[in-house]
Amino acid sequence: MKDYKVLSLDETGKASFNHPSKNFVLSGLVLPEKFKPKMDRLIRKLKKKYFRDEEIVFHCRDMLRKRGPFVILREDPAKEINFWAEFIVILNLKLLSMAFVITDKGKAKKLGWNDSAILRRAYGKMLEEFTKKHLADSGGKIVVESDPYQDKYLIEAHNRLQSMGIPSEGITGLDYRKKITSLSLVNKLNLDVDIQTADILAIMADIVYTMKMGGNKKPTRVQAMMKRLINRKMTDKDNPGIFEILV
Repeated sequence: MKDYKVLSLDETGKASFNHPSKNFVLSGLVLPEKFKPKMDRLIRKLKKKYFRDEEIVFHCRDMLRKRGPFVILREDPAKEINFWAEFIVILNLKLLSMAFVITDKGKAKKLGWNDSAILRRAYGKMLEEFTKKHLADSGGKIVVESDPYQDKYLIEAHNRLQSMGIPSEGITGLDYRKKITSLSLVNKLNLDVDIQTADILAIMADIVYTMKMGGNKKPTRVQAMMKRLINRKMTDKDNPGIFEILV
């Protein structure tokens, strides 16, 4: 049976210039398909321990703001630190990798890009890097948090690579079709923990990118933990991360 790696995608911000987000961050968690059941058990156990509900859906902004079902993190600062520390231990597992494609919308606008250009470039770059860095010896599957407006650009990028491949890497369209055999659009009601994790990673990447660009000079303890995690993952030579800045 062929081994597969799964790229689970989500994002933070919107590509539209009418949206207040400064950056558009396309985010992915890369994991072996056979590891997904264990990943699910680990995250469910963590949810039950801290939120007494193993099916609660992680929303990173609500978690960081400690509101809604995550208000419990506000009650005890030590509990908040412990939760993130335990979550980061899971994310730091060698089998897991992270993928980020970041667009500074202000810079993109100066170059004359519109939201369609941002989405086409972001999805194209993400799929190319996943194929190049993670699918040398395994098949690939893509699972994405569906967005009615954005889905067409993901499908467009996938179809282009199925046709043209990645010529600069010697990967033909046929090679790509053999490597990536599935593209699935899901919503939050599917309760995929890998998609929920990709949502959290998107916020992490936005925070870390802002810090790298000289902003947020006084990060919180949680934000500092996020930065250390991403830095570690990006320097892992055995299971390489992806951190691409389009502009």
